[in-house]
This record gives sequence, structure tokens and C-alpha cells, in this order.
Amino acid sequence: MVIKPPQLQKGDTVGIVTLGSPLSANRINEGISYVKGLGYEVVVGEHVYAANGFLAATPGQMATDLMNMFANKKVKWILPTRGGVGVEGILPYLDFSIIAQNPKIVSGYSDITILLNVLYEYAQLITFQSLLLIDFKTNTPKYNFDQFFHATSNITSPWQI
Repeated sequence: MVIKPPQLQKGDTVGIVTLGSPLSANRINEGISYVKGLGYEVVVGEHVYAANGFLAATPGQMATDLMNMFANKKVKWILPTRGGVGVEGILPYLDFSIIAQNPKIVSGYSDITILLNVLYEYAQLITFQSLLLIDFKTNTPKYNFDQFFHATSNITSPWQI
């Protein structure tokens, strides 16, 4: 049976994770500020700001951050910072029974697509081929936000700050 995550509401908590390539602290902080400006709380994974060569952290560390977001009852939406390389390395560390028992909105694209497909296949979780944290900036087209929030919430106000 397919699992649909609960709808996103203003004031909900967004869990930020880095699951592939690193991203600069400035860009991460800019995206977090934008998300907070939309009315969401934010929880940041332990290794979000890490850089370990072309990966943000070890696959085990990145997977731990992701699993912690699934286990966190406050988190309603898991938002990766970016795609990049190395996302497939976290897959052996995931516990799909915990994921299925704690459905969250998970969005992304690029290399995050493999994670989205695996979450659907092994946890039957509906995921969203959509926004990453790097998209939370003023020049992202409004329709990118509109389509995501239309699919994940009942909020109809504009998403541009």
C-alpha cells in the first residue's frame, strides 16, 4: 500500500540534509533564511555543512542525518540542500521500516532522484520530484514553488518573498 505523507502547513518543521555534494555555508544559510521567511521552522542535520572531498560527508554520516529526520516527530518535510554525486552511497544505510512508519514529504531532483525512487520502491512512500534548498532564492520561478506547495499542502498564498 502506498504511503502518502501528511500535508505541509505553515509553522511545520523542515529538516535540512546534505546527501551528496557539499554546498557552501553561505548558500545553505541563504536557503534556510528563505525557508524560515515562508513561515517554517528548520532543523539542520549534523553534517549539512560538512565537506569531504566531492562528498559532503561519509555515506554513513549522510544516511544518519536522513534517518534522524525520519525519526524526528516534528519534521514534516525533508529538504536536501542539493543533488550532486554520492547519493547512492547512503542507500545501504537506510532503514525502510522506520521510514515507512514515519512518512515525511521528501523533495528533490538531480541525484536525489535515486533516493526518491528507492523510498517509493522499498518504503512505499510518495515523494516529490521538486524543490531542493538551492532553489530557495528570489530568482526561482514562482511556478516552481506553486506546483510544489499545491501538491503538498492546502496553502494557496504566493510563495515568493
